[in-house]
Amino acid sequence: MKKILNAKFWVSIAIIIIWAYYTYPADLTDMQKTAYLNSFLMTLELTIGGIVIGIILGFFLAFLKTLGIRLLSFIIDEYIDIIRGTPVLLQLMIFAFVIMATFSDNFYAAIIALGLNSSAYVAEIVRSGINSVDKGQMEAARAMGLNYGVAMKEVVLPQAIKNILPALANEFIILFKETSVVGLIGIFDLTMQSKSLQAVLFTPEPILFAGAVYYASVKFFSLLARLLEKRLNKND
Repeated sequence: MKKILNAKFWVSIAIIIIWAYYTYPADLTDMQKTAYLNSFLMTLELTIGGIVIGIILGFFLAFLKTLGIRLLSFIIDEYIDIIRGTPVLLQLMIFAFVIMATFSDNFYAAIIALGLNSSAYVAEIVRSGINSVDKGQMEAARAMGLNYGVAMKEVVLPQAIKNILPALANEFIILFKETSVVGLIGIFDLTMQSKSLQAVLFTPEPILFAGAVYYASVKFFSLLARLLEKRLNKND
């Protein structure tokens, strides 16, 4: 198994090196290289900001749903359906051009929109993870005198985390790629910067190289997720 994993790792490295070597736009000026790097950092900032909001709000919504209050559950379900039932680009435009239209910088509108979009999916991931934990765990914790909140935090969630970690890692990767649409509201992320360079250099190399950067980043994030998952399951 280790040999297979090592082979996959080196194949991925080879793909990244070959892809980047043959698509890197060599004619970039120092200023354009800096802009390219800044656009990648912008993509990371949007992803991290969005996933932080998504995880915090998603966990909160999932916790509220476990309370079993019908009206509250109905409202949360409708929120989730609205977010999942509309394109992320439409949500970005609503925040950038309607809700936060008075802001001169659309960066914060993008982070909030991406975070809210992610929260709907995280809420469902967490809810599913909580439901996967044997109900007897909660009953045993309550029998020991723990209140609902403490029992959920100390007993149920630690077990649920192991089940939902792969899905959360996948949500992070999806959000990382979804940031590619923020250029349509005037933010120079990696995709938008690549399109801009393509127009200047009259070559598709910047966009093709951006694909290599996305691929390498996703591989790196996936590796970190697997290492974290392995560490959490170490004592099982």
